[in-house]
Amino acid sequence: MRLLLLAALLAAASAHAGIRVEAYGVTQAGQPVEKVTLENARGMKLAYIDYGATLVQAQVAGRNVILSLPDLAAFEKTRGRYGAIIGRYAGRIAGGRYTLDGKTVQLATNSRGTALHGDPDPYDKRVWKRQDFADKESIGSIYRLHSPDGDQNFPGAMDVTVTYRLLRQRDEFRIEYQATTSAPTVLNLTNHVYFNLAGAAANTLQGHRFQIAADRYLETDAMRIPTGAMLDVSGTPFDFRRAASVHARLPSVAGGYDHSLLLTKPAGAYAPVAVVHGGGIRMEVGTSEPSVQLYTVNGFDGSETGSEGVAYQRYGAFAFETQHLPDSPNHANFPTTALYPGQVFRSMTSFRFAAD
Repeated sequence: MRLLLLAALLAAASAHAGIRVEAYGVTQAGQPVEKVTLENARGMKLAYIDYGATLVQAQVAGRNVILSLPDLAAFEKTRGRYGAIIGRYAGRIAGGRYTLDGKTVQLATNSRGTALHGDPDPYDKRVWKRQDFADKESIGSIYRLHSPDGDQNFPGAMDVTVTYRLLRQRDEFRIEYQATTSAPTVLNLTNHVYFNLAGAAANTLQGHRFQIAADRYLETDAMRIPTGAMLDVSGTPFDFRRAASVHARLPSVAGGYDHSLLLTKPAGAYAPVAVVHGGGIRMEVGTSEPSVQLYTVNGFDGSETGSEGVAYQRYGAFAFETQHLPDSPNHANFPTTALYPGQVFRSMTSFRFAAD
């Protein structure tokens, strides 16, 4: 009996080899938060915390390429949404209002009269429930969040799962999303991770080159609200169909990049969509989402110090937020973000790294 028990324990330990769990802190509300660190057979590490289901490290070739903060208190304080899951609706909704099936929904709005990223009680400020796993090809965790009917003023009780998966034999991690609802609603999930392939503390995008399979971008007004027009990228700073430098183009983009690019892949299908080069590393991105929000951390001003002890500066990193389009519920020509009872929302984005 003891031998059987020992064998079972050894098997369990072997199955979860490469997964380390440690205490990370306690929130101001008294909720304990843990940190999970994954390591694959090639030495790549991926780490995240339960607070906001937040990615805090992606170590490739001995270098961390994800911006992060030094402790839980800093994550609770920040509005930067570093590496966190955004929901229920990532991006802006004009006037915080939309109509679905003849029913108008009024959401909470910010000081500019816009609903943004689920504020004031967003998913990135909540402690998610976690279940770690290991299978033949990967290790990781499944995060779960129950969002009750009326949460953030959205109709429908929603159950959301987000899976972080690190492949054992490849320097690649995946983010897999799933959601169901009890009533007709809208949904737009993404992860707000910031990258710098030269290292999280590099503080410049000089040397980075982006190639993105997108032939249109959203026109927006002064409030960053889509007008409804999808414009051709040809001849604009948003044309990355051939590899180009974001850093070199910044002077021609007022305020920096914070724009939705429409991907040229089949609707709903998972496909490779982008390659980013920087610091001798190549990052390949694939997704099932129809667009990406390219953001060059325009709001950073050196007031927040990262986990490396360096103050993060404007244009010192980028976010590549695969998602549906902002304000979709108010534009019939945009890919729908409606979700109905009986349907299951599914989405996946992958990030694969290699020497360049």
